[in-house]
Amino acid sequence: MNNGKISPLQALVDAMSEAGRVDRSRTQMTLGKLIEVLEKMPGDAQVDNLCARHSYRGYYSDLAFSRGAGTRPASELLQECRDVMGRTLQGYKGGDFTMSESTPMWVAEWGCCGERLMSFDEGKAVTAPEEDE
Repeated sequence: MNNGKISPLQALVDAMSEAGRVDRSRTQMTLGKLIEVLEKMPGDAQVDNLCARHSYRGYYSDLAFSRGAGTRPASELLQECRDVMGRTLQGYKGGDFTMSESTPMWVAEWGCCGERLMSFDEGKAVTAPEEDE
């Protein structure tokens, strides 16, 4: 029994995980940045059909969207992003993770690793593979 205390080993793992999330948020698009981009677009502008948001398989604390066929109105994607802000999602294999402005973004199918969302240019999701460490 741990009496509600986190073990030193778990604290180390948590700190390492958070450091990785912070690093990813500096090098790729975050939920907050995507919202900013979408807010600047006309609501009826057509954008890539990013849909079916979920906790990312590679890093459960990150957010992923699947890539659907065709396009959708920017206003719909913006609303979906706003709706997930502050919401707690369950990780792919468990755990609860709260989405925030600094949450790194990915384009990936549920249960699969995908690509980093790097930018959103003229309604197109620009992605890049994860960098090897």
